[in-house]
This record gives sequence, C-alpha cells and structure tokens, in this order.
Amino acid sequence: MFARIGTWQGSPEDLENWMARAGEVVKPQVQQLPGLEAAYWPADREGAKGLTITFWESEEAMRASEAFRSQSQVRTSDTTGAAVTTEGFEVFDHT
Repeated sequence: MFARIGTWQGSPEDLENWMARAGEVVKPQVQQLPGLEAAYWPADREGAKGLTITFWESEEAMRASEAFRSQSQVRTSDTTGAAVTTEGFEVFDHT
C-alpha cells in the first residue's frame, strides 16, 4: 500500500473555502481514480492548515493518479491562494 499526503496552508477564511471545495469538487473526482483505497481530509481550523491523505493499492496506482494530483494541486492553489505541497510514502505497516 502507498500513501500520498498533501499539505495545505492558508488563512482561516481560505481554509473554509478549501474545505468546501474538497467536499464539493475534489472528493467526487478522487473517488473515481483507479486503485484508490481511501481518502481523508483532516483540517486544523485554528492553525488554518489542511491535509489530503490518500491511500493506494499499489505504487503504480498512486503514480497513475499523478497527473490528476498535479492539476488538482494547481487549481487548489489558484482557487484558494494557499501553498500546497505533496509527498508520497510507502506504507510498511498498519493496523
């Protein structure tokens, strides 16, 4: 299993916009990506920070979703004005 973690940082107002956009626009698109195991969008309202955590059945599935991730990240930055970074990880253990 593999995971991708995106970090979003902006203002408290922009965080609300990010959260709305994640639920209305991004989530339905992410759910259609082949090989997706799960996706989570935790938010820290006080710190005006959000995460996107996706889990993939394989490294190939995660890599195949890279074009979508890249385009989505640019649109999110353009829409919310926030900085977005992304990292990929191999999940070596879980419960």
